[in-house]
Amino acid sequence: MADELHFGRAAEKLHLAQPALSTQIKLLEYDLGVALFHRTTRRVRLTAAGEAFLPEALATIARSEEAVRVARSVGETGRHILKIGGVDSATAGLLPSVVRGFRSAYPDVSLKVFEMLSGAALNMLESRSLDIAFVRKEPTESHLTSRFVLSESIIIALPAQHPKAGQEKISVSDIASEPLVIPARASRPILFDVIHSYLRSHHVEPNIRQEANERHMIIAMVASGLGVSMVPKWVSEFKRDDVVFRPFEDGGPTVDVYAVWRSDDKMQGVLDFIDHLPFVEPIE
Repeated sequence: MADELHFGRAAEKLHLAQPALSTQIKLLEYDLGVALFHRTTRRVRLTAAGEAFLPEALATIARSEEAVRVARSVGETGRHILKIGGVDSATAGLLPSVVRGFRSAYPDVSLKVFEMLSGAALNMLESRSLDIAFVRKEPTESHLTSRFVLSESIIIALPAQHPKAGQEKISVSDIASEPLVIPARASRPILFDVIHSYLRSHHVEPNIRQEANERHMIIAMVASGLGVSMVPKWVSEFKRDDVVFRPFEDGGPTVDVYAVWRSDDKMQGVLDFIDHLPFVEPIE
């Protein structure tokens, strides 16, 4: 429907009657509590909520299709695949070195790594589409076991030509009036709240000028001079001549990452992988 923006064509493409499609969309909007489409007699278009929901819905569909493919692959080969997924600070910042060490120690274990938000990772863990999830908040469910693995600093990304780009560290007052480029809360609520809380604790009202969900798009916007951004430290690995990354003078805010697995999971691969994670004491 979001591709067609026309109920008749969308229904035909999905092999549904148009009233049935309209009913399904209304039920989805009811469950979400928001309208996804603006409807008039002449035009259908996505609402702001619909535009935010679309990429996450498409990603969820892609992940479910991948889960089916992996399940069929395991069924055909009889060989278990250790499925790991979670937030980007883990999949991009932590896991590369951990996976290298694990594969060296256990070359016969196949690994599949997926990037996704915390909520999706926990849902896939619950449905057994994932074996280990990396999430931003420690779960409280008794049937899940978790371990703190990472507390990552939030740093500033600045255009290389920015007046403060030559400083070794940046104060909040240096960027107090700067336009911000950050993900929408609907996409990354934990990071969004961490950034807002940190700035407001320094009596700075966030001036959000642009929203983007993908890191490469955020950095491209910064490079274009559309604003500055606050990003997890691992993003500084994106080397660009037109963007510089600087820490905050006071250390800045942090985001945590927890590894989570099912408490009743006795699969040796899960336990072996957890043993390969660095042991870090959470910061009080």
